[in-house]
Amino acid sequence: MSESGVSQNQSQAILLEIFADLDLALAKYQRQALSAQQLRELFALDQGLQLRLFLAAQANTPGRIFESLLQKGDLAVLRVLAGNEHLSLALLQRLVKHPDVELRRTLAGNRSISGPIALALCKDASLSVRLALAANSGISPRIQALLSSDEEVLVRAQLLRLPRLDEEVQFALCDDWDLLIHIKTLLSARVSLECLRTWAASGELVSQLAICQRKKLPAEVWAILSESPHAQVQMLVLERSQLEQEQKAQLARQGAEALRCKIAKEAGLELALQRILSQDSSEQVRLSLAANAALDDGIGRFLLQSRQPALWQALAQNPGELPLTRMELIALDNVLIHKLLLANPALEAEALSQLLENCCEEVLYHLVYRQVQTTTLSAAARQRLQNSALRKVQALA
Repeated sequence: MSESGVSQNQSQAILLEIFADLDLALAKYQRQALSAQQLRELFALDQGLQLRLFLAAQANTPGRIFESLLQKGDLAVLRVLAGNEHLSLALLQRLVKHPDVELRRTLAGNRSISGPIALALCKDASLSVRLALAANSGISPRIQALLSSDEEVLVRAQLLRLPRLDEEVQFALCDDWDLLIHIKTLLSARVSLECLRTWAASGELVSQLAICQRKKLPAEVWAILSESPHAQVQMLVLERSQLEQEQKAQLARQGAEALRCKIAKEAGLELALQRILSQDSSEQVRLSLAANAALDDGIGRFLLQSRQPALWQALAQNPGELPLTRMELIALDNVLIHKLLLANPALEAEALSQLLENCCEEVLYHLVYRQVQTTTLSAAARQRLQNSALRKVQALA
C-alpha cells in the first residue's frame, strides 16, 4: 500500500474515533497532538459538525482551517475556538463583539488573549464574562487594576484567587469600600509583606483582627500588631505570636487590663515581667500575679506590703515556693490567713511549725480537720499542741 493510502487509512481511523466519542477523542489528541498535515487530511475527508468541533480545539490546526471554521459561524464551534490558546490574536479579536455571552465568557478565560481584547472584555456588560476575565491568570497588571475597580464585588473578589496579583492591585483591594473584600485581601495567602505591614500599622481594629487570623505571619508584623491600641488585638498577639521579651514587657505596661491579667497568669512568668506587674495599678492584675505558682519569693513579699486582705489570701493559697513570704504571712496574726496556709499543700515544715507556735486555738482545730502531717514539727510547735484544750489536737503532738 502506498504512503498516501496508509495516511488516508489513519485519517479515517481518527475520524471513526471522533464520531464514536468526541470527548474521548479530544482528550486523547490533547495528549498526542496531531500534526498540521494530519489535520488538513481530516478536514479534506469530512466537514461535519463533530469534526469541526474537533479541529477548533486542536493546537496545530492550520490558520486557513481556523478561518474557514470562523466564517461558517456555527455557535458551538465558535465557542470552542474562543477557548483555543493557539488561535491567532487577529481571529480572537473578531470574537470579542459576538452577541453570545457564553462565547465571550470562554474568550475571557483564554490565557493567550492580548491587551486590547482583555481591555474590551473588562467593559463587557455581562458579569459572567468579567468574572471569567478576573479568574484568568494570564491577564496583565493593567487589566487586574481595571477589574479591581469593577462595580461588582464578585469580580473584585475573584481577583484574589489569582496566583500572581500585582502589589498595587493588592493595595487597592485592601482599601476597597466593601469590608468583605478588605478582609479577604488581608487573609489572602499571596498578599505582599508590605501590604500586611501597612495595614498592621493602620490602627484599624477590623484590619488588625483580620491579619491576626492568618495562619502564618512574620515576626515583624506581630511586632507591629503588639503596639495596637485595641484590647482584642493585644490578646490575639499574646496568644498566637512569639513575642520578644521587650515587646511582651510593653504589653505588660500598657496593654488592656484583661491582657495584663492574662500575662500575670502565665506559667513560668519571667521575673522581669513579675516586677512590672507587681506595680500595676489594677488590683485584679496584682491578684492574678499573687496566685501565680511561678511567683518569685521577693515579689511575693513586695505584694504583701500593700496591706490588701485579698492579696494576702491569694499569697496564702499560692502553690509555689515562697518560704519567706509565708513567714511574713504568719506574722500577720490573721486567723483567715492562717487557715488558708494550713490548707495549702505547699506549706513548708518550718513554716508549719512557726504557724502552730503562734496561731490561735481555732486554727489548731483546722489542723485536725485538714489532717495535716505533723511528723516534722519543731519542739516548740509540739509543746503548743500538747497544751491545747482539744484532745484531738493533743493527739497530733
